[in-house]
Amino acid sequence: MQVLIKRNWQYILYKENQKYLLEVVCGGAAMFELKIALNSEEIDNYLSHGEIFIDKLAEKIRNSPGEYLARKAE
Repeated sequence: MQVLIKRNWQYILYKENQKYLLEVVCGGAAMFELKIALNSEEIDNYLSHGEIFIDKLAEKIRNSPGEYLARKAE
């Protein structure tokens, strides 16, 4: 697994073969990590806009983790 972007206490973007995985630190007092596989639209946006897109996606996940739980990757 290759680390593409790492922002301490925020998120890590990995690439594993053709999959892109985003692991985001969520929560307040009870912190947890949520890792999702990027879908094709998100991958295209990352490849076009780079870290700016991932920063915004990580913020969306952090603010509403429940909306992304169904996409949880192991």
